[in-house]
Amino acid sequence: MAGTVRADASDRRHNRKLLVSVFDPQEAREAVLGGARIVDSEDPSSALGNIKPQAIMSIADAVLNYTRDNEVQLSTNIGEDQLLFRRTDTGHAVEKSPYEIAGKASQAALGVAVSMGTRVHPCNIVKVGLDGMYLPILKESLTEVVQTLNRTEQFSHSQVMAVLFVQDLVLWRERKNNPLVVRELVALREFSPTTTATPIEDTIDLPDYYQYLTDADGNPLFDHRPDLQELITAEVLPAWSDSTRVKINDPFPHSEFGLTPAERTDREAIKKMVDATADSGADGLMLDTSILFKVARVGLVDTTETGNGDGPSIVDFNRFDITGTGPDTLVRKGILSVQDIRFFVDYCHYRGVEANLAGSLQSYQAQQIWRLVPENDQVSTRGGASAIRLDPSVPPGDDDPVASRRDQVMMRQLVRGLVPPEHGGYLWLPKKMRSVEGVDKAVDRLLETFPDITSVFWADEYGQLEPF
Repeated sequence: MAGTVRADASDRRHNRKLLVSVFDPQEAREAVLGGARIVDSEDPSSALGNIKPQAIMSIADAVLNYTRDNEVQLSTNIGEDQLLFRRTDTGHAVEKSPYEIAGKASQAALGVAVSMGTRVHPCNIVKVGLDGMYLPILKESLTEVVQTLNRTEQFSHSQVMAVLFVQDLVLWRERKNNPLVVRELVALREFSPTTTATPIEDTIDLPDYYQYLTDADGNPLFDHRPDLQELITAEVLPAWSDSTRVKINDPFPHSEFGLTPAERTDREAIKKMVDATADSGADGLMLDTSILFKVARVGLVDTTETGNGDGPSIVDFNRFDITGTGPDTLVRKGILSVQDIRFFVDYCHYRGVEANLAGSLQSYQAQQIWRLVPENDQVSTRGGASAIRLDPSVPPGDDDPVASRRDQVMMRQLVRGLVPPEHGGYLWLPKKMRSVEGVDKAVDRLLETFPDITSVFWADEYGQLEPF
């Protein structure tokens, strides 16, 4: 059965790869040492954050300079928003023309292809974020990127990967006002300005969260509660603002862009995403979650156990992954079931494109998916393989660590927890689960279901492992 297939490094049934998103050369080295086969350049401040060309070059140099057990590709995204909004005098967003959208996306693709070069690998990957785009514009933009790269002499072997976000709007509405979520989204600037004419429902007063506003280097912008003019001067709010109240950004509903009328990503939406990718000539499709869902602790994989008899069932560890205390507590949730993921992978292969799973994947999810859906081509991670950075020059206890998404860094031992079993992948669980009732029984059930998992570790908030 799929859950008990054992693989080793010489297994040629699959060509499975872990993609690790990194921000600098040291993170790239950690990814390589952990077993990544794709090192992706990305700014962690958003789901598909743009990164400077020279940073991409430095990451490529770091990979080139390191001994690698497996071939390593590079990848870089051109951002998650290709719509190129401009602002009117009143601050309203106006979408530019499909011609310019496709043209700018292609120019960006050429830029990141040049930055990655071909010294590390001749077939690097350009990721194209396509969230919130009508299907015709999506196809036009993706086709333009594919055809532009194919016509170049140096980068004609580049691969193009479409990136689309899954969603569950019911879960989002339940969690968007949680203080833990609001604070982190403010820190990531995931809000839009309002005016005094905007109803205050579903808005927040930004000065109430001033301590979470930082500059590009993560330094606090204010040591006091700022007024409107100070927020404008610091470029937190635009010059036309007449209110300090802002609205937390919402996901782009699938129903508005021709994917599905459902509030949760379903198979109709998945099919249309795959069809658009294949029709455009792209090489692969990554299903991811937006930064909004990542912050709300909603990931791609739903580990709820179905027990429907269709092969081994996934063991539910999401329910033990708890953040916060009291009324603000958030239990990790997922969107797609194993059956949904299997449909995605099978349909991708039917249409001739590679399948890539992202969206806050954790070790306990990835190691089960590699076994339950062994045909899946790629898994992608950032948050699931990063932890709090400790300054070795500061005595323990003297420096309170910051655990935001932006301030966490890649760690090789955590990366290893997401690579496929044939590349030495093992299982680690967040140490905070240790005190949650039922986790020991869940691990016993996991090891019984997947007897080839022989190494299990606890990982603390600093990424240090200890045997289970």
